[in-house]
Amino acid sequence: LPCTTLVAPDQFQGLPHVLDLINTFLMPKTIDAAVYNDLQRVIRVYGDVRPWTVGAMDGAAARGRLDLLQWLRANRMEGCSAEAFKGAAANGHLDVLQWLYRAYPDLSDMARELATAARHGHAHV
Repeated sequence: LPCTTLVAPDQFQGLPHVLDLINTFLMPKTIDAAVYNDLQRVIRVYGDVRPWTVGAMDGAAARGRLDLLQWLRANRMEGCSAEAFKGAAANGHLDVLQWLYRAYPDLSDMARELATAARHGHAHV
């Protein structure tokens, strides 16, 4: 994803190794964002050759993408963080929270998730 090539000053164009390092640094977050925003082209082109992080699952949980969470768990190894629970609770995604509790029980803090849901107006959670 040559994103830095498009925005870098002309002086950097002669330093392709610098642009590659910048892209490498930015790529995991870019891949994660592409995953939870369902940008299939980016995933197809870069998904297998660039690292992902737990941000892909965390973002999918916050967006209520249970289908994507299930796919990530079956096909990737990164897993999620406690932020997945927090994001799902903050956005009222009860089905996602229930799935996360079953899939990653060690990461849950039910009191925190309930407080987060209530703080964001999702009493049904």
